[in-house]
Amino acid sequence: MRGAHSLSKLLKNIFIAWLSCSFVFSIATLFSYVHLKETAKANLATVVNRIVSDIDKEFTVVDDTLKYAVDLSLNCDPHSLHHMRRLVFENPGMSEIGVIDPKGKLICNSFGRLTPPVNTSAPLKQSGLRYYGPIITDYLELPAFVLARTRDDGYEVNVLMPDHWLKRMLDISAHHDTNFAALVDNTTGVPIFLNGNYSLPIRQKLFPAKNRQAVEGHFDDGAVKFAYISAIPSLPQLSLIIAKNDDRLVKMEWIWGLLWGVLYCCSWGGLTFLLINYDKRQLSSKTQILRALANEELFNVYQPLVCAQSKSIVGVEVLIRWRHPLEGVLGPAYFVPEAERDGTILDISIAQVEEAIRDLSEILLQQPKFKVSFNVNGLLLGSKRYIDTLLGAKKHISSLTIELTERDVLTQAQTKTVLNELKRAGIEIAIDDFGTGYSGLQYLQSFPIDLLKIDQSFVASIGLDTLQSPVLAAVIDMAEKLDKKLIAEGVETQAQADYLQSRGANIHQGWLYYQALELPQLKHEMNK
Repeated sequence: MRGAHSLSKLLKNIFIAWLSCSFVFSIATLFSYVHLKETAKANLATVVNRIVSDIDKEFTVVDDTLKYAVDLSLNCDPHSLHHMRRLVFENPGMSEIGVIDPKGKLICNSFGRLTPPVNTSAPLKQSGLRYYGPIITDYLELPAFVLARTRDDGYEVNVLMPDHWLKRMLDISAHHDTNFAALVDNTTGVPIFLNGNYSLPIRQKLFPAKNRQAVEGHFDDGAVKFAYISAIPSLPQLSLIIAKNDDRLVKMEWIWGLLWGVLYCCSWGGLTFLLINYDKRQLSSKTQILRALANEELFNVYQPLVCAQSKSIVGVEVLIRWRHPLEGVLGPAYFVPEAERDGTILDISIAQVEEAIRDLSEILLQQPKFKVSFNVNGLLLGSKRYIDTLLGAKKHISSLTIELTERDVLTQAQTKTVLNELKRAGIEIAIDDFGTGYSGLQYLQSFPIDLLKIDQSFVASIGLDTLQSPVLAAVIDMAEKLDKKLIAEGVETQAQADYLQSRGANIHQGWLYYQALELPQLKHEMNK
């Protein structure tokens, strides 16, 4: 049966670890994917902007050349030819400069005067830089891209740029999984130069394009793509667009997938290990406490309750200590919280009551009204074993008191029934650390409370101008009006004792009188 239970706990820990790791890694994977995807989009936009910048720089140089060429002589004199040839030599993006008359005849270029002139298209009557092409040049019989300007006299000056120069600009071989890069007409969307398989979005209108624009969705080739488009600043009639399939934006190398899987498995195994060790620690803690009980390492100490008038010990609050074989004497803060979590607090508290009956038997015979007080929490009040132990202890201790905390107990509905049962048995009910929780008059009136223990923080405010000073007076007045007994905790100075005594609080507890005493010390003090 124990083996089946252990296997069940092991499987539970494995499942919890798997569920936790799966949740965390799913969220981390989602965020990583989104981050990588956005980074890939930003990188694609950066590539577009860099290529646009390179093209724009070259177009700006050409435009500056055309602006300067408006003063060229139309006679193709040696000076003009020398100037045109120098411009072509200094700019590798240019292959030829030509002059076309208003009738559309190429009359001169950087190679010389043409006789007879070559027929071309008549110049457009518009200002500014424009393009046309690509064309096959009559003179060189090579593909070229043309940038032109019309002069004020109706003549056109143009520059032929080699086709391969722009194609090299659009080379996307270095950018893996990019579908296409295209230099397109900004009005029609027709590609002028293209590298890859050109396609356009189905439900979104791209052209005429804005200065910069990102688009994501279904394209007319059936794929979902992300595309970034940017106009050429020096020639807004043209735009550059580069697109990439959406599912190729994030490409995880197999090595990263392997590392992610290893990290997931290690996290799963590590968390399972921690959960198993936590259970073992919990079991170990419970085992240690039960062993300490069996070895009588847990023992009682007694905090005397002193009558301020006679200075005699009239009762004790029973406290617990652990004489640990390695750590020495440990206070309750070191083991009681753990005992409350694993449930051994019930065994400890029952053993505490039974030991107090044995320890104090002689004192109780001499002083039958000697008050004995135990600290009780909600868990203990809900245990029939502990309630039966208290009822049994009442037969030996006539002035038996239990101390409750207002935060832990007074908010529990089932507490009132239990307290009424104990009250009928003659057990006195006290509120410990009164004033530090949230109980009010309705609790004091509805619960069978006999005694209030004034918290030491209020006692410490005696003689000081603090916010707690008026609270102490209010607590004492309320206890008097409701006919409740008072015990003052944490009395450390004679001034505090005198003030409390003057206000009718005559039972004190604190280091002014005694610290918590072991049984031999208690008997010695009482026999003085």
